[in-house]
Parts: sequence; structure tokens; C-alpha cells
Amino acid sequence: MKTTVKWNNVFILFHMKTQYNLELGKKQVQDFCNNIQIWFNGTAVNQEHLYQQIVNTFNPAFKLVNGDGDIIGFSMLAQWLKQVYGQFPTRLVSFQNLKGQATSHHVLLSYIEIQSTGDIQTTRKASAIFVIKDNKALWYQLIEQWIN
Repeated sequence: MKTTVKWNNVFILFHMKTQYNLELGKKQVQDFCNNIQIWFNGTAVNQEHLYQQIVNTFNPAFKLVNGDGDIIGFSMLAQWLKQVYGQFPTRLVSFQNLKGQATSHHVLLSYIEIQSTGDIQTTRKASAIFVIKDNKALWYQLIEQWIN
């Protein structure tokens, strides 16, 4: 009986931890969409602070496979960000259908991202893997696929 109670407690703690990690990953997608919209719009109160806020959410080994199949590493992404600040003053960035799974050390999410600039809208399916480090979900890999 004591062993059963112990394993039930372990399961409950594991479930709580994975749910917490899942919420960390979901919040990361939400915060990124919000921050990248501010970045694209050029409306940051403090540009350097926002830049650090964005790049500090990525694992140094981060890889992006974009909708065109190009692979972009963390350093290239960080350089690109500096070039696009304020380049899209009316761009809106949103997401929908965010769902996923988590373990004690990783989160896997899928969602649809929509970027709108005036009459032009791009939509992509995204799958993201996050690693959990120091109670933070860090972007580890992002794979995007264009939706027509």
C-alpha cells in the first residue's frame, strides 16, 4: 500500500511539472508573437532591452527551418533581428490552434502563425521544440511550413 501511495505521489508531481512546462512553452509562443510584432513595428520603449528579451529566449543551438526550407541558426537569427527593427510598422503577428505535449525537460508545440501587413497575409504551420532550463522554456528548434 505504501509503495502505491509513493508512486501515485511521484506521478502527480511529474504531471504537475509537465503541465507547468507546457504552460511555459505556450507562454513563450505568446510572448514571442507579441515581442516580434513590437520589433517589426519599431515601437519598443527600449530597443536594446526588447532585443535582449527576444534573443535570451533561444537556446544557443537553436535552428529554424523556415517555410522555404532554409535552415537558420541562432547567430543568423540574432543578426537578422537587428536588420528588421521597425521595417514593418503596420505588421500584425498572431497565432491560433496552439497545442502540445511536455516532459520534465522538453516541450513540443504546434500552432498556426499569421502575419498581416496591410492587405498581405502570410500563414504558416509551425512546430516548436523547447528545452527547459532554469524554469524557462528556451526555443530549441522551429519548423515552419507555408499554408496557401
